[in-house]
Amino acid sequence: MDDLKWCIDYLKEVNNINQELRYDFDTLRALLNITMPSNLSTEFYNKQDNVLKKTLSKKKIVDVKEFNDGISLFKGDITLINADAIVNACNNKMLGCFVPGHHCIDNAIHSFAGLQVRCDMMNMMLIQGYDEPNGKCKVTKGYNLPSKFIFHTVGPIYKGSIQDEIDLKNCYLSCLKKADEMKLESICFCSLSTGLYGFPIEKASLIAISTVNKYLKEDNKNIKKVIFDLFSEGDFDVYNRKIKEINK
Repeated sequence: MDDLKWCIDYLKEVNNINQELRYDFDTLRALLNITMPSNLSTEFYNKQDNVLKKTLSKKKIVDVKEFNDGISLFKGDITLINADAIVNACNNKMLGCFVPGHHCIDNAIHSFAGLQVRCDMMNMMLIQGYDEPNGKCKVTKGYNLPSKFIFHTVGPIYKGSIQDEIDLKNCYLSCLKKADEMKLESICFCSLSTGLYGFPIEKASLIAISTVNKYLKEDNKNIKKVIFDLFSEGDFDVYNRKIKEINK
């Protein structure tokens, strides 16, 4: 049986779904999104990995070597960058997005990395015993992504307070410190908290760039490349303008 069809049938049974489903990748992605990976078989993970690797093989990987040392900007798919680490914007449950096919970075990273990521995060959160605070960093392997690692951080839901700014700064700092500690040379951030969490892009981009810039100049030991992956042309333009302002 085809691995894609096998995985869909398997996850249908796991999730007690009786209706007929299409046998395509979107269906598999939707099933991955809703599945809690408590007792999945080794055979499932092997076949899931085959499907995800085959899907990735049809796409163009963005080589981190294309970026200059220091801070760079990129508009594209963060799941295709072969940086040492990419940064995922999480909610405080840390288990990924459960909305089938949702177009958020949390959903995309979990979907294309595989259910191993949710399994790892589930185990970490069970040990922790409480929701993840803003501004911390947890690490999983990249599994089926081109990146070696995924850094998971919770940004603030914007309310306009000074604490929001502190929490956002700490997201970047905790990830940079972790990358440095792990002796990684490249890390790719998304624009944390500026989507559904409503942090104004002008203010958030200034915090992001100034925090990274200061860290690279004053504290960095191992990081060579920091890439900001932006969702839209408008976001890209804002970050590009802020970099020029800071470097004047």
